[in-house]
Amino acid sequence: MQRPTPSIASSSRPKPSSSTHAPVTLTKRLLFPHLPPAAPIPHILPDAPPALNTELYDLVALALRAYVTPWWSKITRYDKSFLPEITRVVTVVIRTLDARARAADISPLVFRDLPAAIAQHYADYRSAARKGGSSYAAGGATAHAQLFHALQQHIGVTPEGALEEVYMRTAIDAVLKVCLPEEDWEADPERYIVREIVVKIICADVVPRITQPWFVYKTMLDLLGPAEDILKPPDPRPRRAVPSSSAFPSWHTIVVFFLSTIQTISSTALALIAMYKQAVHTIKTVNTPAPTPKPPSAPAPAFAAADIPSEPTSPTSPVTNTMRPPSPLLLSRSQTSSAAPRSLPSSTAESTQQPSIAAVSPLPPHDLARPLLSLFSELFTLRTRFASNALLVLLSMLTSVTSPFLNRLLPHLLYTRFLCAPFITQVLITSKRALFPNGYPAPPPPDPSPEEELALRAALARRVASILPGPLGTLILGPHPPRTLAALLDPLGSQACNAHLFIVIFDLILLALFPELAVGSGEEVATGDGTDGCGDEVGYMPY
Repeated sequence: MQRPTPSIASSSRPKPSSSTHAPVTLTKRLLFPHLPPAAPIPHILPDAPPALNTELYDLVALALRAYVTPWWSKITRYDKSFLPEITRVVTVVIRTLDARARAADISPLVFRDLPAAIAQHYADYRSAARKGGSSYAAGGATAHAQLFHALQQHIGVTPEGALEEVYMRTAIDAVLKVCLPEEDWEADPERYIVREIVVKIICADVVPRITQPWFVYKTMLDLLGPAEDILKPPDPRPRRAVPSSSAFPSWHTIVVFFLSTIQTISSTALALIAMYKQAVHTIKTVNTPAPTPKPPSAPAPAFAAADIPSEPTSPTSPVTNTMRPPSPLLLSRSQTSSAAPRSLPSSTAESTQQPSIAAVSPLPPHDLARPLLSLFSELFTLRTRFASNALLVLLSMLTSVTSPFLNRLLPHLLYTRFLCAPFITQVLITSKRALFPNGYPAPPPPDPSPEEELALRAALARRVASILPGPLGTLILGPHPPRTLAALLDPLGSQACNAHLFIVIFDLILLALFPELAVGSGEEVATGDGTDGCGDEVGYMPY
């Protein structure tokens, strides 16, 4: 018996649903497995834009998948609450760091402390190099790295340039103790896991690479950009001789020349007008006094209110809600916060007895341009030549006259160009690609050969020389530019010395955000001792 032919309506399959769910991201799958697929991920920083929160969560998720999941999956494959719990602890730390950065005045750290540290690094490197063949080096038997370590002794780094993991663990533990609530601090497994992840990334993945001379040369060359007219080889083909008998130019040549001249003049005029408007706007913005910050409002918590505080605040200073340059009147906080680390006073009476930085520092407390000028002088050895020293004196006079305006302009540029959400987001994206290029920690690429490192150094020297063309380059580089450029790049050519510079910068940033971690009185810190006689300090300030 023949079956009836099915109709078109009965043979047609049901159409798939038009509502398709978005793919589950790694952040939601690892850090928020209990959220519905369509539910939004809570912000890790409530006041930050969504792009910054997304990059922060991506970096946390990649780090946990790389350093926690491999061994935790061997213990249990069905637990989905361990990684969210670690994420909650990391969120508390990130929020506290954000609150500390907003409350602190970062401009003295960037424009005074860091330039002083780099200038001292150059001075100590050259001092150690001069002692190489003297009795200080036992007739040349002592290595340059050991001579440099004798000038910048630090318990966090060995003379060979290896970081001491015990020091790094102690510093991270001190930060976690300040950031975490009491119940999270007492949870040792979670705290140890977070600490070891940070120590692993810093000591094993980041510092051994960024302190290599070739990495420093390549980074500086990438920031400055290649000089095509200098780096490209000369054209071996001979040029055709131009006939000396010049006939009257054609009408077409005259029209092209006239239009090109008009275009050049108009482009130059538009660029000058834009520069003038931008300069006027910047000057007006800088000279306008900043309004008094309002008390911070409680942001929406990223997790349950019982599990995580909405916004941890600094115990000594208020927290502002926006990343903006502080008022010039607030720059006086640098005497007690980020200008020099000291012990946190336990009472108001003790804080009044602390000596001010102006009493022990040869520089004015708010002079932000003078350390930059001193660093420029140390980099190019301007004081060793008469013409460059005269230029340095002239620049010092100009900075002294314009010091009140520069002290407002530099923080404005810092907060609007660098300590802003777009720039920090780009830094996170670059860091994520460098640490996890394929979603996992990639095997380190082979280091360049000595010949390739010398080529990078030569290219960087040519690029620096191309930035200072004409009489300005002759005035700054002196009669022997290769010698001056070699003096500029030599202090960056030792991995051990670069490791010392990293640990000093690490301490400066740590103590700028957490001044209560400093040990010793203000006088000891200012004179470069920084110890209490027991050797159990967390921070060290050689400057």
